[in-house]
Amino acid sequence: MKRRIERELTLAICPFYRGFAFVAFESPLSPIDWGIKVIEGPHKVARSLEIAKRVIDRLQPASLILESTADPQYRRGKRVRRLQSLIAHHATWRAIELHAFARYQIGDSFKATGAVTRYEIAQAVASQIDALRDRLPPPRKKWKSEDTRMRLFNAAALALTFYCQTGAIAGLRGNKTT
Repeated sequence: MKRRIERELTLAICPFYRGFAFVAFESPLSPIDWGIKVIEGPHKVARSLEIAKRVIDRLQPASLILESTADPQYRRGKRVRRLQSLIAHHATWRAIELHAFARYQIGDSFKATGAVTRYEIAQAVASQIDALRDRLPPPRKKWKSEDTRMRLFNAAALALTFYCQTGAIAGLRGNKTT
């Protein structure tokens, strides 16, 4: 007889205008799954929601982490806000514990690493999580738009903020430039 091992997954989802990024953690600093889902064509919210539901249903997380839409620094369009609201509703319907963190809370969690900007936070995440290190994009040039891979690091930063806020990890190690 095989005994089922219970694990509490934490899933962080970062919606953006072309889809969403997600990172699932089995424990702090131990991601087991991650990805970026880019949706092309019409009905992006509905199609993104269906894929997000599949990810949630497949992973069955105990906690879902999102960025707080109540934060004044949360500057996203209506479509992204709607998608985030629908994902949160699905998580609540599935009885998944829901947590939302503001940008300043993410920044506070990464203060010890010396990371201030989004790219510096992404570098700090890459230095903490070996599995994501190779996915860190190069620094953005002023004339270019942000690399889609940065959304993956935003999701991971949300999860690490959750772990810092709940005391699962005491703090993040200093930043090592990759």
